[in-house]
Amino acid sequence: MQFAEFDALLEQALRRYAAQERDGDVAVFDHWRATEADLTRVERWLGVRLPEQYRRFLLRYGAGRFLFVELLPADEGRRWVETLLGANEPGSGFVAVAPVGTGDYWGFVVRDGICDNAVSFRYHEDGAVEPAARDFLEFAALEGLRVGR
Repeated sequence: MQFAEFDALLEQALRRYAAQERDGDVAVFDHWRATEADLTRVERWLGVRLPEQYRRFLLRYGAGRFLFVELLPADEGRRWVETLLGANEPGSGFVAVAPVGTGDYWGFVVRDGICDNAVSFRYHEDGAVEPAARDFLEFAALEGLRVGR
């Protein structure tokens, strides 16, 4: 998915949920934006290169609540890395970016220090991983905006 297509989906979601947000029924977006320094620090600590689309998303929109999904922020004040010590150990082969709420995570499989562009679902019980979306914007549209549900 490209950012122009995602922006259109996001605008539709904002219009759809604006009244509910005003009434306090739905917390739509937190907008905890990352900086290049935040992302560089996270990449250095984990020993990986994050997908460019994911990096751009965090710089552009941020993390935190993104309608129906909680995206883990990468900024220093929210200590993204420390929050995920169990899921994001350097060398684990997986970088978690969103908790499911059951101990499982969505994130990126890591191969030779480079995160896949695809988002995967990782089970906490056995570490099994299955595909969830072709890229981060598709994941954010499916799980965050609930497009296609």
